[in-house]
Amino acid sequence: MSSDIFSKHLFVSLLILAFNFCNLQAFENKILFKIDNQIITTIDIYHEVKFLKIFNPQINELNNDEQLVVSKNSIIRDKVKKTEILNFVEEIKVEDKFLLNLLKTKYSQIEFSSIVNFENYLKENDLNVKLIKEKFAIELIWNDLVFQKYNSKISIDKKKIKSEILNKPKKNLRELSISEIVFNVSKKSEFEKKYEQILKDIELTGFKNAALIHSVSDSASIGGYIGWIKEDNLNENIRKKISNLKKGEFSKPILTSSGFLMIKVEDEKRYEIDFNLDREITNLIQFKTNEQLNQFSRLYFNKVKKNIIFNEL
Repeated sequence: MSSDIFSKHLFVSLLILAFNFCNLQAFENKILFKIDNQIITTIDIYHEVKFLKIFNPQINELNNDEQLVVSKNSIIRDKVKKTEILNFVEEIKVEDKFLLNLLKTKYSQIEFSSIVNFENYLKENDLNVKLIKEKFAIELIWNDLVFQKYNSKISIDKKKIKSEILNKPKKNLRELSISEIVFNVSKKSEFEKKYEQILKDIELTGFKNAALIHSVSDSASIGGYIGWIKEDNLNENIRKKISNLKKGEFSKPILTSSGFLMIKVEDEKRYEIDFNLDREITNLIQFKTNEQLNQFSRLYFNKVKKNIIFNEL
C-alpha cells in the first residue's frame, strides 16, 4: 500500500480536535495506522507536532492540515528507520556519551544551557523524555547503519581533491548558509504538479515550512536547514546551479541520484583561505564523504520504505 495511507478527509476528521482540545486526557485516542507492527495514534500525531514546534516555531504559521501532514511525515521517517534498525539490533540503544553529545547539539540550537533545562522543558510541555531520546537514538543508529553498509562504496579521489584545492582562487570566496528541499516523484508526469505545489507553499508559508511539508530529507524536521558550507566544496553540478544565487534566493530543482534538490541561500559571507594544504584536503574529503553518505542514506531509506507494510485502521 502507498505511504499516503489514509485520505486527507479521514486524517483531518480524526485529528482536527487534537489541536483545539484543552484536556488531552479527555480526548479519545484512536489508532490511525500501522507501519509494520508499529501502531500510530491520534495522540502520537499530537505529540509529534508539539515536539517539532520546539525546533521549528515557524510551524505555527501553517494551518492545521499542513501541521498534520508534517507530523505524519516525521513519524513515518522515524518508524521506517526503526523498523529497519530492529532487523540488526535487539533494541534502540546507544552509549550515553554519544546520545548526550547529540542532545547537546540539539538543545544548544534552541538556546538551552543544559540537558536538565531541556528535559524539564519537555516535561512541562507534556512530552515524553524517554521517547524523544529514542528519536535521537534512532538518528544515531541509522547514521551508523548507513556508514557500515555503504562506507566501502564511497568514492574519494584524493589527487583530484588536491588539484581542485590548488587550482581554486585563494581570495574572496563565498561561504553559504543553505537550506534544502529534496523531493521525489514516481512518474515524470507528476513532476510539474509537485514542483508547482512546492512553489505555491514557498510563496504562502516560506521555504522552511515548504521543506517541513514536502522534503523527504532528514533535514526536513528542522525546516531543511543544512548550515554553513563553503561554496567551492559543493558538488560541481550543484555549485554551477547555485553560483548566481543571492541571499534569499533558491534554485530550480536539481536532479540528483536520490531525488530532486532545491537549495536556498539563507545567508552568505566572504572569506580568504588561511592556506594549509593538508588541512584543506582533510576538510574537503570529510565534506565529500558526508555528502555521499547523505545520498546513500536517502537511497537506502527509499528502498526500505518500499518494502514496509502500511495499514490504515
